[in-house]
Amino acid sequence: MKQSKQLYSQNRIAEILGISRGTFSKWLKENGVSPKQQKGQRKLYDETVIEQYKKSKKAHSSKDSKRLTTVELLQDNLKEKQSEIDYLKQQLKEKDAQIKAKDEAISEFGLKFAKLADQAQQLNLADKPNLIESKKEAVSNKKTVKETVEKSFKSKKWWHFWH
Repeated sequence: MKQSKQLYSQNRIAEILGISRGTFSKWLKENGVSPKQQKGQRKLYDETVIEQYKKSKKAHSSKDSKRLTTVELLQDNLKEKQSEIDYLKQQLKEKDAQIKAKDEAISEFGLKFAKLADQAQQLNLADKPNLIESKKEAVSNKKTVKETVEKSFKSKKWWHFWH
């Protein structure tokens, strides 16, 4: 009589699933699966263990799809950040252009100011001889007034009034 369900060793099940014996052994411990029968040192498992392993891996693959979703979210986030970086770079270029325009305006005003200062200096130098001459005239006028006053006082000394 044949058994309705065949029993397999760990090695044979690992071979059927295409995984290493160590991986299968680790899975058995993690999931608390006990052997159906034991022949000496050899542990034998029925076919349902193979189905359980496949189901658990499908559950893990659904977690992987969630991970892919997470990866997609991260990629979207990365795209958003990249577009934000591009926007900020454009803003930086615009600000650089504005600063350059203001620098040019400042340079232009500096040149105009230097020209005005030069013109003021030239006017000052042109007026200097006139000022010196007018000072000399003022000094000579002062001397003339002083001399006239002195002459008038000299000619009118007190004894001159008695004559």
